[in-house]
Amino acid sequence: MIKTRVEGLVAYVDLVPAEGQFTLLDAENLKQIIFALRKLEDSPAKVMRIHGHGGCFAVGADLKTLNIYSGFDAKWFSRLGNTLFGLMRSMPQIIIAEIDGFCMGGGVDFSSACDFRFATARSKFAHPGSKLGIITGFGGTQSVTRQMKSGYANRFFFSGEVAPASFMYEAGFLTGIADNSEEMDKLATALAEKINRKPRHLLTSFKSSLDTSKRMQV
Repeated sequence: MIKTRVEGLVAYVDLVPAEGQFTLLDAENLKQIIFALRKLEDSPAKVMRIHGHGGCFAVGADLKTLNIYSGFDAKWFSRLGNTLFGLMRSMPQIIIAEIDGFCMGGGVDFSSACDFRFATARSKFAHPGSKLGIITGFGGTQSVTRQMKSGYANRFFFSGEVAPASFMYEAGFLTGIADNSEEMDKLATALAEKINRKPRHLLTSFKSSLDTSKRMQV
């Protein structure tokens, strides 16, 4: 379930999984997130905060479903994910990911489309494609590595191992780490307040320029 609300100049997006489950980035959830973000795009908010629940930010696609996809289905699903991430990069809002728990596979790709990423110390990250014999169809091998130092990115993708938040912070992927969700909320709130003091047109111009610069990196 995707819950949204706008309070002043801040939009909130809560990724709420069914009880006892994690938030999968399957086709249905991708469509719901795209729909929710498009509604918020024209809101007065300058900042968007995306927060996972249930000990998880997002854990990527449902592998059982992927196994029965035809080549056409897989290509369509990949385009759906990239539609979401492209929307996030083009939105006027500055997007903050707040990660408390597992962030795996496509969930890492999802967080890489955000402008800032905070995580709690207990959070775990992985891109297990090298162990599963697949490469992400969401462009993570490009978008995630642009946010990480080269040696760290190689280790993260080639090993497929679970990495702690401290590793992702050292790699440059995370903006900051907090001891718990309450402290993370304070970090995100403080950053949102600083951003909201800036003119909207300036924020939009900087975001577009920075995204273009990242995409030009080889």
